[in-house]
Amino acid sequence: MSLPSDSPNLEYLKNQAKALLKAFRAADPQAQQRVEAHLPRFVNPSPVRHSRRNFVLADALLIVARESGFSSWMKLKAHVEAMSLQQSLGNVASHPSGHLAAAESKAPALQALPLPDLAQHLADLAAQRDSRGLACYFSQMPLRTILGVRKLVVEQGSYSMLVEALLEGLRHESPKVRYDCAHALDHLADERCVVPLRHLLDDPVPRVRRMALHVLICDACKLAPLQPAEDVLAHVIDHALTDPSINVRRHATTALGNFCADRRAVLALEMLLAQETDPTLIRQARWALRRQTGASGAAGNRISN
Repeated sequence: MSLPSDSPNLEYLKNQAKALLKAFRAADPQAQQRVEAHLPRFVNPSPVRHSRRNFVLADALLIVARESGFSSWMKLKAHVEAMSLQQSLGNVASHPSGHLAAAESKAPALQALPLPDLAQHLADLAAQRDSRGLACYFSQMPLRTILGVRKLVVEQGSYSMLVEALLEGLRHESPKVRYDCAHALDHLADERCVVPLRHLLDDPVPRVRRMALHVLICDACKLAPLQPAEDVLAHVIDHALTDPSINVRRHATTALGNFCADRRAVLALEMLLAQETDPTLIRQARWALRRQTGASGAAGNRISN
């Protein structure tokens, strides 16, 4: 038995395994032959634990995999997922408008595609300035995949081009594209991104503003810390005090804890504690203020020593 087509479907293969399980438990002769060929202990059981009753779906999946030429179900599954994604990428290349449907299907095959192939595909999208396509793919990637792709695009020399395409996405008409491109830049941003991200702080969509704040302030995920050309703290304070979205205000309040050397951050946090009624925001302001106090104390100890 071989794979059913050039583009096999996992559901089809799982259904084949379920059918085999049902047939074997019903003592179907053909099913018994298939089981005997790959797991003979279930056909002529010696120990009781290998009786027909103990033949389970995992065993049927293993037989389907071996009949397809794979040593385990997981290897067959990875192969099918990789083929599925390769086909999706081919459709994207042939039909530029098809990338949205291909990516937003959230096929688990994305994780099965070798990193070099994924990095090259993203570089191709960047060369075409396809910000929406990049946003769709980055929105699916787990952190380890993003970091792996970043390493490869740096080595291949396509890092700068990828950043430029993501920056164009910050101006896209779709809020989702703007959000996803900003999210990708949390791991890819360099000095070119500071001004565009600052402009994004005025985006009409709250979660886009929140993500722009995060990318500007958080340096933990980047190759190198950003050095803001303008006074970002003033924008953070403004959003903490006046943003119409409570989620953005909460995020900005937490971010104030990063500005330990600036008295303005302390004053803003004290103002929030004096006038705020939202319990979560109050808790975050207290946490940020404790960071301020702790950092000031540590700095004083270093000076005295």
